[in-house]
Amino acid sequence: MPAGPFSATFGQTLRWRFNRLRCMSPAELPYRAARLIAAHVESIAPRRRSIPPMDRGPWSRRWVHVPEGLDPAPYVAEADRIASGALTIFALSFADGGSPPRWNRDPKTGVEAPLTTGKLLDYRDRRLVGDIKYLWEVNRHLHLVTLAQGYALTREPRYLRVLKEHLESWIRACPKGRGPNWCSALEAAIRLINWSIAWQLSGGAAAPFFAGSGGADFKRLWLDSVYEHARFIHGYFSRHSSANNHLIGEAAGLYIAGLTWPCWPRVRDWRRVAQQILEREALLQSSTDGVSLEQAVCYQQFVLDFLLLALLAGRSADERFSAAYEQRLAAMLVCLASIMDAGGNVPMIGDADDGAVTRLAQSPDFSTYRSLLASGAILFGSGELKAKAGKLD
Repeated sequence: MPAGPFSATFGQTLRWRFNRLRCMSPAELPYRAARLIAAHVESIAPRRRSIPPMDRGPWSRRWVHVPEGLDPAPYVAEADRIASGALTIFALSFADGGSPPRWNRDPKTGVEAPLTTGKLLDYRDRRLVGDIKYLWEVNRHLHLVTLAQGYALTREPRYLRVLKEHLESWIRACPKGRGPNWCSALEAAIRLINWSIAWQLSGGAAAPFFAGSGGADFKRLWLDSVYEHARFIHGYFSRHSSANNHLIGEAAGLYIAGLTWPCWPRVRDWRRVAQQILEREALLQSSTDGVSLEQAVCYQQFVLDFLLLALLAGRSADERFSAAYEQRLAAMLVCLASIMDAGGNVPMIGDADDGAVTRLAQSPDFSTYRSLLASGAILFGSGELKAKAGKLD
């Protein structure tokens, strides 16, 4: 008798858990057990954790700008699609993904994930959450950046109305600590990076949707969620055998959030911790010749996005990273350039999941890899990277 879906899923989960156990050091096992016990205790008797008062306002300087002479047409077209409810997730297009989307629903399978304790939710169980990769992609909020770009280029208030509606609905539908969007500190970090970019392109603390009493309520709602995200990331950094690209992404998200919204003393402290992690992990997770130790081209690109975004945000705030950090990023970019052919193609060595941290370009021929080289050419003044990048995006 052939195995049913339940047997296949159970078998895959069992194999995954066995392989994970094999990777763990003796010190990691009690750490994991303590985390699991804490999550169960939290689910039974959740702690009442208040948000402290702000002692300063959000950061007024920007590290995201709209270049002069940029053709608004592709950005406006994509913002219009999003406002109408259309979604494009990886290679799939959904004509009616919802505006706002159903945040806890996998758009690919239609499965609605439960709002149980996030850290106890088995997000690998397709019967429970559907395809988590597709659910999480929507909740990374790359599309909010596109809406903010539409506003920044046209000053059309409709884009800000949609952005505000999406954020308000997300915060209502995804209460802190519960459901599939509070399973992963990495996903929370990516969301914060896109929130930071959307915040800046919308006008920062002076954005039109913050005007009036209703606007002040929305600003407070958003800032409260920023704090909850930052606290969640700081409390659930990837450790031990999980301290790979996830830890770099988590630190980058927390660092950028701490720069954008330095409104609380703890967030400023967490920002310093995050910068220390970035400094350390950039060197630990790559070799001196710029090869990611995960030995996967896709993840080299993923990690570089985090490291470069943090560097760019830090420079705009006059916060410098070490020379060793910048030299390692430059080496990682040169490594990518060395394996790229004349058409901008790179060999797909190792694992890949096609995920992105953010997306600022809307051109149909956009290349993530060439975009990284173009950024590196500017940041490090490299003619070699400029030649391989071909053009700025």
